Amino acid sequence: MARTSADVAIIGAGFGGSLTALLAARIGLRPVLIERGTHPRFAIGESSTPLGDLVLAELADRYDLPRLKPLAKYGPWRRAYPNLPCGLKRGFSYFHHHADQRFAPRDDHANELLVTASPDDEHADTHWLRANFDAFLVGEVQSAGIPYYDRTVLARIEPGEVWRLEARRDGESVEIDARFVVDATGGAGVLWSELRIENDVRSILTNSRAIYAHFTDVVPWSETYASLGGRIEDHPFPCHAAALHHVFDGGWMYVLPFDNGVTSAGFLLDNERNPLDLSVSPEHEWDLLSDRFPSIATQFAKATPLMPLIRTGRLQRRASRMAGRNWAMLPHAAGFLDPLHSTGNAHTLCGVERLISVLQAGDGEWPAGLKRYEETTLQEVALLDKIIHGCYAGFARFDLMAAYSMFYFAGAHFSEHARRAGGLDPNAAFLNAHDRRFRNAVEHGHRSVCALAAQADSSPDCIRDFENEVAGAIEPYNLAGLCDRGKRNMYDCF
Repeated sequence: MARTSADVAIIGAGFGGSLTALLAARIGLRPVLIERGTHPRFAIGESSTPLGDLVLAELADRYDLPRLKPLAKYGPWRRAYPNLPCGLKRGFSYFHHHADQRFAPRDDHANELLVTASPDDEHADTHWLRANFDAFLVGEVQSAGIPYYDRTVLARIEPGEVWRLEARRDGESVEIDARFVVDATGGAGVLWSELRIENDVRSILTNSRAIYAHFTDVVPWSETYASLGGRIEDHPFPCHAAALHHVFDGGWMYVLPFDNGVTSAGFLLDNERNPLDLSVSPEHEWDLLSDRFPSIATQFAKATPLMPLIRTGRLQRRASRMAGRNWAMLPHAAGFLDPLHSTGNAHTLCGVERLISVLQAGDGEWPAGLKRYEETTLQEVALLDKIIHGCYAGFARFDLMAAYSMFYFAGAHFSEHARRAGGLDPNAAFLNAHDRRFRNAVEHGHRSVCALAAQADSSPDCIRDFENEVAGAIEPYNLAGLCDRGKRNMYDCF
C-alpha cells in the first residue's frame, strides 16, 4: 500500500490541475496530483485568448516558472518548443451562413465580423493541442518532484479537517491524506457526488449541445472564402488563423487549425431548435449539418476524422456550491456553458490564479478567501451566460449578434488593458464581472437582443437603435474603437 501526506490534493491532471500543482509547490505547499487516466489523452477546450495569455505569463513570472512563459505567445512558443504542436490565433472571425445557400461575401462585410487580438504572428495567441499541451504540463509536474498518481481510481473520499482519499492504482491500494482538496476534473465533477452538490442548471439560460472531433485535410477558410469572391485583402488578419466561427440560425461551428495539419472542429447546436435525436448517428448528423451549409461542406470536402465523432447532450452545468472550508473546484469543474468566444481556458487560468492567492494567504484566511472565490466565480458564470445566450438569440440576425458580441469584446479588452497597465484590483473578476455597471449594461442589452430576436422581422431602424444602445452602454469600457460603423465589422485595433 502506498501512503502519501500532502497539503493539497489536486484531482484531475488537465492543464488547470497541473498548473495548480506547480503553483502550490512554488508557494511552499506540498501538493499531490491525481489522475484517473494517462497522458497524452484527448481533451477539448483548445483556444487561448489575450487575457488568458496575460494571466499565464504573469503566473510564470510571479511564481518563477520560466518554462511556462513561452507558452503565452505564438512566436516564443514556436522557438522554445518546436515539437509541441500549437496553432496560430490572430483573432476571432465570424461568418454568417444561410441553410442551403453558399456563403455570399459582401463588399460591406455585413455578414462577417473579424476582431483582431494581436498585431502580428510573433505576439499572437495560440490554439492548444490539448493532448500534447496537458502532457507537457504533467511532465513539468513530474520534473518538479511533485507526487503524481496516474491510472488512479478513487474509491473513497472522506472529508474532514484532513481529507482521506482511498484509491486503487494498478491493482494496489493508495491512501492520500490532505489538508485541502481541489477538484480539477472538469465535467467528471468528482466532488459533486461526494459532497451532494446540486446541479443548478435551471439558472442557466444557454442550452446547447455539441458534435466534434479532430480532422486532417480541412481547407483553410480563407481559400474557400476567396473562391467565393471574397476580398481577403480587406481582412485585418488571415481569417482562418483565428477562432473561426461559422454562425447560422440555431447554432454555430468552430474551426481551430494547428500547425501539424490537425484541425479541431465541432458544431454547437441550440437544444431547443435542434433537439438530440438518438436514432440518428453522430456521423449522419454531422453529414446532414455539413450538407445544410454548402460552403462549410466545401471546406470539409476532403476532411478525414482522426477519431470517432463525439456527441453530447446538454453541455451546461453549474454547481450550487464550488468551495468550502478546505476544498474548492476550479471553474471548469464547477460549471460549463459553451465554447463561444473561447472563454473557457482564460476563465480557468483566472480561477487558478485566484485560488492560489487564497491558499498562499494561509489557512486562517481560507474561509473568507474561499467565500470570495466562490461568489466571484459564480458571478462570472452568470455574466458569461447572458453574453453567450444573447449571441445565440441573435444568430438568425447576424447584425444583432455582431452588435451584441461587442459586450464580450469590450469586457475582455478592458480587463486586458487593466492587467497591462498594472495595479490590477485584487478583487477584479474575469471579463469585468465585478463591475456592477458593466453587469447591468449586459443585462439590459440581453433583454433587448432577446426581444428583437423574437420579432418576426425587426426593422433596420430597430437594429440601428440597438447598435446605438450597445455603443452607449460599452462607451466607458470601449478602449478598442468597437461599434465603429466605418470599420465595416473589420476591427484591427486590438
